[in-house]
Amino acid sequence: MNNHEIFTKLFLEFEEETKKRVDKNLTLEECTNKLKEKGYNPYVREDSFIDFCRRLRNMNFHNVNDDYYLITDNTIEKLEKIVEEVKHPFKVENKATKNVFSACLDDNVLDVMKKMNENNYTHIPIYLDNSKKELVGIFSENSIFQYLLKDKIIEVDEDKKFSDIKECIAFDNSKEIVKFVKRDKLYDDVVNDFVKEFKAGKKLSCVMVTHSGLKTEKVIGILTSWDIIGR
Repeated sequence: MNNHEIFTKLFLEFEEETKKRVDKNLTLEECTNKLKEKGYNPYVREDSFIDFCRRLRNMNFHNVNDDYYLITDNTIEKLEKIVEEVKHPFKVENKATKNVFSACLDDNVLDVMKKMNENNYTHIPIYLDNSKKELVGIFSENSIFQYLLKDKIIEVDEDKKFSDIKECIAFDNSKEIVKFVKRDKLYDDVVNDFVKEFKAGKKLSCVMVTHSGLKTEKVIGILTSWDIIGR
């Protein structure tokens, strides 16, 4: 197939998959606009390119002289990636940090803080013990701030364990807004959650990914506000 034929085939795939996600009775432009309004990619990120391809398809389709507008290899390559993303949208587990660093109540706070600083970790899950079967809270810079304010001290001693500051890391007492999501939730939906919380004057500190989105499950991925900003 030449580039014109490949392009036509790819754009038809894009159109069909896009309409499946919205309403097959609507026009492609109406569907892409609805998905863009909801903050879904590639409709937001590649808005201009998608519109270019839509117009290019229309111009070539209605060309009665068979004098087609040039379709480059780069256009084909980019459209292929977009079609793949539309057919297989990113799940949150694809984007979340894997191999999540964590600690348990018996771990030393300062030792964990040093590791967090070395690796630029901002939030880590805290488990009851090393079996990692029961999640008891989340630890971050804010947790230390709460601890210092609570006890009116200016340092954390070398023997301090997480069990000693359990009250500050517990989900019910923490100032952090933490959300749990299942591993196959759409990544763009999670991004939109961050945006909604921000617009509501709240700060969703992080999203913890578990198999079914339950707080009682082991954390298999984590997304922080910094990850979203980077996006």
